[in-house]
Amino acid sequence: MQVVATKLLAPPARPGAVVRARLLRLLDGAATHPLTLITAPAGFGKTTLVATWLRGFDGRSAWLTLDEDDDTPGRFLDYLVTALEADRTLLDSGSASTPAVMTALVNELAGDDADRVLVLDDIEVLAEPEIVDALAFLVEHCPPRLHLLLLGRTEPELPLARWRGRGLLVEIGAAQLRFSPAEAGELLEAVTGRAVDGETVDVLTRRAEGWAAALQMLGIGLRDGMSTGAGAVRHAPGNRYVLDYLAEEVLRGQPAELREFLLRTCILDALSPSLCDAVTGRSDSELVIRELERANLFLSPLDDHGEWHRYHGLFADYLRTELDPELALECHRRAARWYAAHDRPAETIRHAVAGREIGLAVDTVRGQADEQIRRGELATMLSWLNRLPDEEVRAQADLAGFKGWLLYLGGRVDEAESYAALADRRMSPEAPIVDRAMLRTFQAYLALTHGSPADAARLATEALELLGDSTSFFRAAAMGVLGQARRLTGDRRGAIDVLREAVALGERSDNALSTLEASGYLAPLLYVQGRLREAVLLCQDALRSHAGLPMAGLVEVPLGTLLYERDELVDAERHLVDGIARCEQLGTTSYTLLGLRTLARLQHAAGRVDDGFRALLAARRQADAAEDYRRARLVLATIAELHLRSGSPAAAEQAMREIGDDRPSSSDYEQLTWARLWLARGKPRQALEALAAIEARAVAEGRDGSLVAILAVTALARHAVGEPASDPVARAVELAAPDGYRRTFLDEGPAIVPLLKEVRSVAPTFVADLLSRTRGGSVPKATGEMLTVEGVGVVEPLTETQRRILGLIATGMSNQQVADKLFITVGTTKWHLNQIFGRLQARNRTEAVARARQLELL
Repeated sequence: MQVVATKLLAPPARPGAVVRARLLRLLDGAATHPLTLITAPAGFGKTTLVATWLRGFDGRSAWLTLDEDDDTPGRFLDYLVTALEADRTLLDSGSASTPAVMTALVNELAGDDADRVLVLDDIEVLAEPEIVDALAFLVEHCPPRLHLLLLGRTEPELPLARWRGRGLLVEIGAAQLRFSPAEAGELLEAVTGRAVDGETVDVLTRRAEGWAAALQMLGIGLRDGMSTGAGAVRHAPGNRYVLDYLAEEVLRGQPAELREFLLRTCILDALSPSLCDAVTGRSDSELVIRELERANLFLSPLDDHGEWHRYHGLFADYLRTELDPELALECHRRAARWYAAHDRPAETIRHAVAGREIGLAVDTVRGQADEQIRRGELATMLSWLNRLPDEEVRAQADLAGFKGWLLYLGGRVDEAESYAALADRRMSPEAPIVDRAMLRTFQAYLALTHGSPADAARLATEALELLGDSTSFFRAAAMGVLGQARRLTGDRRGAIDVLREAVALGERSDNALSTLEASGYLAPLLYVQGRLREAVLLCQDALRSHAGLPMAGLVEVPLGTLLYERDELVDAERHLVDGIARCEQLGTTSYTLLGLRTLARLQHAAGRVDDGFRALLAARRQADAAEDYRRARLVLATIAELHLRSGSPAAAEQAMREIGDDRPSSSDYEQLTWARLWLARGKPRQALEALAAIEARAVAEGRDGSLVAILAVTALARHAVGEPASDPVARAVELAAPDGYRRTFLDEGPAIVPLLKEVRSVAPTFVADLLSRTRGGSVPKATGEMLTVEGVGVVEPLTETQRRILGLIATGMSNQQVADKLFITVGTTKWHLNQIFGRLQARNRTEAVARARQLELL
């Protein structure tokens, strides 16, 4: 990554700056603590104060000015390591996780033989949890010779309360930064170049409430002719408007040519001579910038070389209100063209859209798509597409399809479907092959979501036929969805073959997203085939190769799930928590839901029952927001499983009934949960009937890993009807022992223990290990009601789409008419209706509409 050098430079000394001795002494004392946090609104002098203090600091210092683009782990770490001039070996390997990089950095800094200060300016732009955790690690493991200074407009999302209690933190806020009358007098004299009487200083200090930026503006007003008498100042506009008043006076007092330059360039966040020449049409911007510096017209340098500057935010805001709208459009267009020529896509898109040069913005988005996907910057791509006018996106088949695909990955299925429908209507047979293949791949994903694996396989195959031997990301993606489709149609071996090919293709084309996505699909398939050890190694290898990337969550969540099966709960929870965070950052709801479901089961197994139900409540809400019926069913089945484990079969049955029977399930997990429920309800023969069917299917498909759970539950059911149970449990142990399938047995609870004891001889070491891990005692129960809300008419609130469907069926629309109106499938409409009936406790459309009116939902 190319580093912008100006971000690493402390602001140069400002001529005439007031020496604020009381605050400099405060910083001297604060340096004995790991962290100093300085927070105040813009213009309070935070940066100037620290830059002044650093010039008297007898040690090494590093400065990093942050911006919104730095709120990604890789970019932040790159700048952090560069600022500290630390060893880049681990970072440049591309395989190290953020915690690994931070550990290496702390260890290196611990060897410092001199004091060192690290300043992070504009800290409020950092919100990414992985970065926040990295900063917290740095503070809590701060090397003895390092002092960290954080500057921002608001408090960062860090554990400040804990640090206050531990004495790690010194805080300086707006109250301490406000100028005293004596300091204000020095500042006003420095700005005006002459003495200002005490009464005027007092009035101005009160007007500005000690705000440095306001005082500076008032000083310029005094310098340029505003009366210095206190009476005249008192009759200036009120405190809220004083800055606008003075900015107007300042601007009017400038030559027309200079005023024109200020207005044209105020649309820029950062100014360089070349950029300003492009925006203004001048060739002497460097001289004009020097003149602005000499006139102290709210221009601050961003580097020591004088190349980049910025206007004070308050001054720039005022200038923009004075800029003619048509001229503003032209200035944005010129800025966009300059940024495009200098390969700055984010700025190009922002200015092109602001200048209504939509063609340039569209071309930039298209030109960046492949690279951004390869790097896994899906959220960046979606943000760029969101900047474009929606009518433009919807009018272009490739943009509509691409945006829909990104929305789908983020779990916004209904929105994604509307874009897919538009793309399908607008996609020409002569469109580029990659665009047509992208749409077919996206449609295959949607078909999977709607429970149509045969359609998904057909669409994925069409995409692969279009792409041939291409190394496009969408070829690997189509292989991934084809593998999923084959799995759901029972062709597990074929699914494994195609997913192995997808992994290999991703590795050959150096496409991390393809490699990780295909690996994330492949690992669960290996698991159900009885190859748990191989699945774990696959995920561990992929994670080692791509650990520093947010998209590594695509294998970290499956890895946590596999480690849970091996009963390695500490490592499993670590990978699940990290993987869920990464997948939330990436926007991949399906993996987030898998992680939350497994995390809930793990927390329940560890005795943290309420935590488990809270995780499932979060999963339930995410599944509802995504409106993905297939994964919502799995969440409900997991809720039922935990209720069964907690000894609450009635609550478990309520969750299973909410799934509805509109679409028969092909999920072993869902059917096993029904079997466990029937066992709990005293209906073991009904359980055995269902178990026989899924056992036959698993045997036919060679799913030895699935058979472990099926046979374990079968043994419990046989035992319940008084039949011999040793054969199925022995077969289960025989299949489980080689690769260490443990939780399958442990999660069945105390009832499985005597059955395991009967088959010790099948795998003595393995069974002994299982028995040593079982716990006696009572069944863990939740202490609170985590998934129901008593006393209200609706257990869970309806989603926006469900409210719209309810309104449409109230007008008498059929399912097909509702689907056409909302650009969704009939199957999705039926799924929503089932959810509506369950939540409104209604048996049909008529009851649902009546209940909705009673609750004032219509």
